[in-house]
Amino acid sequence: LADDKVIAVPKATLAGVDIDAQASIGFGTQGVNNVVVDHLAVGRSDVQGSLAIGEDGRWTITAQGKSLDASALLKEIDRRPDQAEPPPFTIDARLDRLILGPARKASNVTASLASDGQHWTEAAIVLGLGDKASATVNFGGALGERQFKLTTDDFGALLSLADVYDNVQGGNFSLTGAAEDRNGTRMLVADATGSDYRVVGAPALARLLSIASLSGAGALLSGQGIPFNRLAGQVIFSGDLIGLNNLRAYGGALGINASGNVDRVKEQISILGTLVPAYTLNSVLGNIPVLGDLLVGGEGQGIFAANFRLYGPREDPKVSVNPLSTLAPGILRNLFFFSPGGP
Repeated sequence: LADDKVIAVPKATLAGVDIDAQASIGFGTQGVNNVVVDHLAVGRSDVQGSLAIGEDGRWTITAQGKSLDASALLKEIDRRPDQAEPPPFTIDARLDRLILGPARKASNVTASLASDGQHWTEAAIVLGLGDKASATVNFGGALGERQFKLTTDDFGALLSLADVYDNVQGGNFSLTGAAEDRNGTRMLVADATGSDYRVVGAPALARLLSIASLSGAGALLSGQGIPFNRLAGQVIFSGDLIGLNNLRAYGGALGINASGNVDRVKEQISILGTLVPAYTLNSVLGNIPVLGDLLVGGEGQGIFAANFRLYGPREDPKVSVNPLSTLAPGILRNLFFFSPGGP
């Protein structure tokens, strides 16, 4: 006590059902200016760390320990209740395990992050995926201001961890791009490249192949999966939306072109694209000078193909296939694309 005011809590202990915590709290003229958590075990979290508030208002946060369950935190961030702009902050974390949701876990996590309160300014993250794979994320810093790069040697595990898609196995993947300001909105515009992965199960794709009468590819999907040799296209992250621009996936059994968007918070999708069966055989016609481009319609297309649309809830979207486009030469196929209002 000093002048009848508490200036520090040297040791506070909280114990109860499913919680055990010990912390020290320091106060300054503006209120709390530091918190040291010696131990926090609650639910699936078992960590220690600290929070320090500098004279410039920047928060410096450290965390280390066996496990951190961040699933509830991610849900709160997505809700984004109206509140004052967050302060600038720096985070340094070293965790044996990071939990993002049911069956969504990363191991041996190291993360250094910085924000100016409005936008991320720097990031360096390493995540362990499964037994041997990993993913790295870098933004700003040595890459250059606003520059971004993500790489992984298990594309499927990364998609599952990010709660984007659970039906991809293996593969290499990278995103390279930069943060841009467009019409007052900060967004990340990146080129995607991938290789050597499989799509297995995937109910929406199975229905799409069935409606398009591509039974051979459908059989692969329900068995060992459809292999893809290459993935390329542009991905744009803007707030809640993930935009896909001319995303192309190639494999010996199937080729897919897709453009559209995914609303990750509302869990809605709207995607238009083209299916090219037996891609390797089909696209050989594209090698014919002049006539090949006329018939096939450019990279990632084929002379036999069908336009499709996926829309509605991400987990169970509606599927439409335009049969009129199946035999149309590539240069004419776009005439049969669906209108935005319906299939």
